[in-house]
This record gives sequence, structure tokens and C-alpha cells, in this order.
Amino acid sequence: MIRLFLSLSPPQRAFLLLFCLLPLAACGRDEVQTQDRRGVPVRLAVAEIRDIPRLVEAVGNVEAVTSVAVKAQVSGQIVETPASIGQEVQAGDILFRLDPRPFEAALAETRARLARDKALLEKARNDLARYTVLLRQDVISREAYEQMLTAEQIARAAIEEDEAAIKVAELQLEYSVIRAPAAGKLGNILVRQGNVIQSNDDRTLVVINSIQPAEVRFSVAERYLPRILERMKTASLSVTVLPEGDAGEPIPGLVSAVNNEVDRTTGSIRLHALFANEDIRLWPGQFVRVNLMMDTMEDAVIIPERAVQEGLSGQYVYRAVSEGDLYRVEAAPVVAEKGPAGFVAVISGLEPGEKIVTEGHLALAPGALAREIED
Repeated sequence: MIRLFLSLSPPQRAFLLLFCLLPLAACGRDEVQTQDRRGVPVRLAVAEIRDIPRLVEAVGNVEAVTSVAVKAQVSGQIVETPASIGQEVQAGDILFRLDPRPFEAALAETRARLARDKALLEKARNDLARYTVLLRQDVISREAYEQMLTAEQIARAAIEEDEAAIKVAELQLEYSVIRAPAAGKLGNILVRQGNVIQSNDDRTLVVINSIQPAEVRFSVAERYLPRILERMKTASLSVTVLPEGDAGEPIPGLVSAVNNEVDRTTGSIRLHALFANEDIRLWPGQFVRVNLMMDTMEDAVIIPERAVQEGLSGQYVYRAVSEGDLYRVEAAPVVAEKGPAGFVAVISGLEPGEKIVTEGHLALAPGALAREIED
């Protein structure tokens, strides 16, 4: 067959190829016409009316409301570390114990000195009483009496000094047991049993971060600031967050504070929001997606977000107009803004009740026929 084809002249070969390809072209036209009569398969949705929150999206960072770096207040050797990394502690729980013996010895010494000075004070008072009688009898000089009076005052001052020293020694003994100053979760334990620490050491022993409640800090464009301040005069601003990779429901909270200045570099304003964090889904240091609810858009036209396409002239949707069992699609320019999750609010270009294409856009063109496929 190939030899026969090669033996033909060039005009004869061209004629033979054309004769063979004509049936294939006819089949292609028939297939296109058949597909056009059947319509492009698409999925449709109906534009609905709802009251929806007007949201501002941002990215935030979770912070601990309370973060405490625990440091030693006295010097000593660590003899016990009851705490462990990740442990949940309450204020007053024991974190470390230092060797108490030096502090106990210092306390015993001050108490002994107080006992001695009390005895000296008692003697000084007795001497002063005796010198007072002798002075009245003109047996001693005024100078001798005043010397005894001064000795009694010095003895009383020594007692006060000893009592203050005892308080200091008791306090140092108390500080030898290092307790949690606030409730929260422990981070890395940076010292171990046997380490010697100094009272003037800048070394942090452990960091305590509070988990409940949690704070999220985020920034929004400064153009929203007037509306934020106006809203906060009369009501609380609601906010929801969702950590990266969290497939659960958004976590609700309230804006607690607005920063006192706009960032001149970025033109944004920093906001702080508080969350109860009862289920411990927020962790200090996390990045979260933030939705700030500014107000409510009433009677908004809502459509699925996937229905909106981007063209050279801006956003548009394919409106589906019924033609019997099929639909004729036409491109409708729209203005839309972010709505609830998975939806957008159409500001203009679409009326409630109109059907629009949500899937199958790639095979469509204005004026094409489409047929709805069921889920």
C-alpha cells in the first residue's frame, strides 16, 4: 500500500489525502453540533438575599497575656527541680528549691544576736534606772547619767537592727524556694539540679506564659480606623480567628484595645483582641487568620465565591438564562466584596433569584448553551 502511495505523482497524493480526511472533518463538525445541542455541562447556583457581617481580613499573632521570666532573688545551689517543661502551674507552685542551709544558719545567727542584744538592753535599762536615782541624790554627775542614757538608746537601736536582720534572713530563706509568680505553662527549664545561681545573675530560669486567656495582635489599614473608633464608642467589636491548619470553627473574641498611633511606615493601625481560649486552640507565637466584623450588610446579594471570574475589565459572572431544558449564558460584570466563608456579596451587577454558573467556566463563552448537572 505504501509502495503504491509512493508511486503516485504529488498531485495524486494530495487528492488521495484530501479524500481520506473529508469524512473525519465531517465527523468533527457533527460532534461539535451535537455537543452544542446538548449544552456544556455546568453547575448552577441562585443569588440569595441575606444579612451578612462586613468583614476585614488580616493576619495576626497570638501573644501570652502574661509572660514572666523567672529569675533567682538569692544565690545558692539548686537541690530540687519539681517543675518540668510544658507543665501547667498556678501562682505559688514550687519551681525550684535552693540549698536552705546557708539561709537557715544566717537566720539562726540573727536570732541569737537579737537574744544577746535583748539581754544587753535589759542591763542598760537597769543601769539607767539606778543612775537616775543617783542623779537625783546628786551622787553622780550629769555627764555620767547621760552616758548611761546613751548606752540604753544604743541597746534599743541594736534590737531594732536585729529584728530587721531577722526579717531579711527570713525573706532570703523564703526566696530559696522559687515559686511561680503567675499561672501559666512552663517553657524550657534552663537550669538543672546542682547548678549554682547568683542573685545578680541575668540568667532566666524558666519562662511562664499564660494560655488562658490568649491575646491576638493584628493590624488593619488606617482607613478603617474612624469606623473602628466610632463602633467602639457604643458596642464591642467582634473578631474571629483561625490558626493555620486548623479545620475547626473560627474562634470568637472581642477587640480589647487600639494602639495609640498609626504605623507611619505601613499606614496600618495595631489592634488587640482577647480570647477565652477554653479549648487551648491558640498558642503563643502562632500566626492566625483574622476576620474583624465591622458592621452588618443588610439584604446583601450572596453568591458562591467560585462563581466570580476575573477578566481584563474586572470581575464578572456567567448569568444563566433559561431556554427550555438548557440555559443561555451571558457574561455579567459585577462588583463584589468578601462575604461569609466561601461566599461573596455582590454590590452591583446581579439581582436576587438569578442563576449563575459556579463550575464549568472553562468550556463556556458568552452566548453558549449550558445544561445543569446535578450533584
